[in-house]
Amino acid sequence: VSTQSTVSSGINAEYGVDINIAAYVVIVLGALLLLVSFFGFFGACTGKHSLLNVYLVMVGAVVALLVAVLIYGFVMRSRAEDMVAEYITDAFDSVNNATSSNATVDQFAVVNSIQTVVECCGTTGPSYWSWGGQVPASCCSNFTTSMATETCNEADAFTDGCMDSSEKLVKDALLALVILLLIIIIFLVACMVFACCSKKGKK
Repeated sequence: VSTQSTVSSGINAEYGVDINIAAYVVIVLGALLLLVSFFGFFGACTGKHSLLNVYLVMVGAVVALLVAVLIYGFVMRSRAEDMVAEYITDAFDSVNNATSSNATVDQFAVVNSIQTVVECCGTTGPSYWSWGGQVPASCCSNFTTSMATETCNEADAFTDGCMDSSEKLVKDALLALVILLLIIIIFLVACMVFACCSKKGKK
């Protein structure tokens, strides 16, 4: 089970948040920018101010949209981190409260995905698991998908806790998204400036 599909579907079901919307927004934004670029390109080549005007209006609208997304991201950042933390806690507790032999494959799925990708064990470390020196097999580096409900020795497990590691991962991802949006906004504003200069140069 992949981390993206397992964790995404779990959050979608439990919190009513469709993470896939972000992917659709990126696709639509890319298509919109491609369309807008045609107006700018042909306007600059032909010297038609009408095309450049359309280009400026559309780029301005995209910049405004990106700024709104950036502000929304800052406002919702803490909520996103809290939501991920709550989801991880619920997922890990559901497995830890069952014995290793009674926990189901579905219960293990999210835990295994997180521990494997982040290379962590338990929410706070290997001692989180109260299975008498045993931890889920995904806590150890030799884990494979065929070992979904198996265990390994606590002494062989990753030492980092998944909560801190996952929260750092989320914060890094949000920071990367903010930087990307800022770069795009700066680039689009520069394009608007060049388009204005092109209009003046062709008068």
